[in-house]
This record gives sequence, structure tokens and C-alpha cells, in this order.
Amino acid sequence: MRTSIIALVIGLLALACWAQTGISLVANGKIIVCDPAPALYNDHVYVPLRAAAEAVGGKVEYDAASKRVTICRGPVCTIVMQSDGITVDGRLLVGIRRVAGALNAQVGWDAPTRTVTITTTD
Repeated sequence: MRTSIIALVIGLLALACWAQTGISLVANGKIIVCDPAPALYNDHVYVPLRAAAEAVGGKVEYDAASKRVTICRGPVCTIVMQSDGITVDGRLLVGIRRVAGALNAQVGWDAPTRTVTITTTD
């Protein structure tokens, strides 16, 4: 009986954690599976920088010495400092609006489905 209760509590905790991070990322109409998943932090959606940028044709370079990331899409490049985001499992997550600005993209948020979208027009 005690084992069943412990298993139930662990299951409920796992479900609660998923509910906090169960955010989908859609880039140009395609669902992007990334690790770690997008996260809601201080009422802002953070996405894995590399996954989001590359999903819309961006190139990403990380300079470990200066802790900065250069994102290029076409001829336009933007520098993002590691301190501009949060690090989860060694990966940099940055606010979706910051990523969109660097990629000249539009973002959207659908609260009922917990889906963030990033769309490029060119």
C-alpha cells in the first residue's frame, strides 16, 4: 500500500512539472522537438536558442570564452550574451521575443494550448 502511495505522489509531481514546462514550439508551421523543452519563467517563454534559430534558417555560433552567442540569418547577425537567458542542462534558453528580434521573425503565444510560434516571412 505504501509503495502505491509513493508511486502516486511521484506521478503527480511529474505531472505538475510537465504542466509547468509543457510548452510546444512551432517554427514556420512545423513542430520543433527540442531538449530542453521551452519553459515559462517569470511569465516569459524561454526557448532553446540554437533549436529556435536553426528551425527558421539561422546559424548559431557560441564563443565559450566570452560567453556570447552570435546568431546570423542571411546578412544580419545579432549577439546574445549568455547572461541574457537562462541555462538549463547546459543549454541556453532565451526569451522568445529576443530570439525573434534577432531573426527578424514574428512570435505568437496561444495560452490554451501552451504553444509558442515563430514565423519568418522571407
